[in-house]
Amino acid sequence: MPFQAAIVDLDGTMVDTLGDFVVVLQHTLTDVGCHPVELARVDRAFIELTVGKGTEDLVRRSLAHAWGLSPDDADVTGALPQALHHYHLHYPRLNGEHAEVFPGVPEGLRQLRDLGVPLACLTNKPTAFAKQLLERKGLLGYFDQVFGGDAFERKKPDPLPLLKTCEALGSAPASTLMVGDSSNDAQAARAAGCDILLVTYGYNHGHPIQDVPAVAHVPRLDQVNWPAVLGRANG
Repeated sequence: MPFQAAIVDLDGTMVDTLGDFVVVLQHTLTDVGCHPVELARVDRAFIELTVGKGTEDLVRRSLAHAWGLSPDDADVTGALPQALHHYHLHYPRLNGEHAEVFPGVPEGLRQLRDLGVPLACLTNKPTAFAKQLLERKGLLGYFDQVFGGDAFERKKPDPLPLLKTCEALGSAPASTLMVGDSSNDAQAARAAGCDILLVTYGYNHGHPIQDVPAVAHVPRLDQVNWPAVLGRANG
């Protein structure tokens, strides 16, 4: 069955947002009383291994790492609401300022649109932040739908967000291609009945992305033979 629609992840797939996370988390952790030594622990390398499972998970794990505690420690749990409050104040102000679109992403999205493929962006980032980032980076216009981690009852790697996004696109999971950068995306796609194409430059929690089964592993979205991948090589 040829693919009739595509769902594209955001962080690590379309936009390198680690710089945004570093700056926002530094402000957030400072606001909740972290000291410079604690702040230094929450660096780009840590965030690259941690990002991808939603804002609450990222903030919780960042607090825990800064303080040298377990993520489910009572002190972390107690500080989390205040930290999330500050995070949500800082993020929209800084969203995209320290982020860069990965090479080949606009061109790859344009190729998909030229083939008439309906597109949705599905991310664990809050929907408002996702739309704001896509707009600031000139990518919003490629998408028919944008759903964040607060759009549904559960987040990736649960299959529910993919199933709901397929419904919004009007396509069956088996005819919908997920494009992502991590085992988190692959797990969600597999559970939902979607195939996945993985980029090789994203954030996969420190593990080789080539070890994750996929339709293809690609270095750039504009280097994909989309008609062949979509099953439309002959029309």
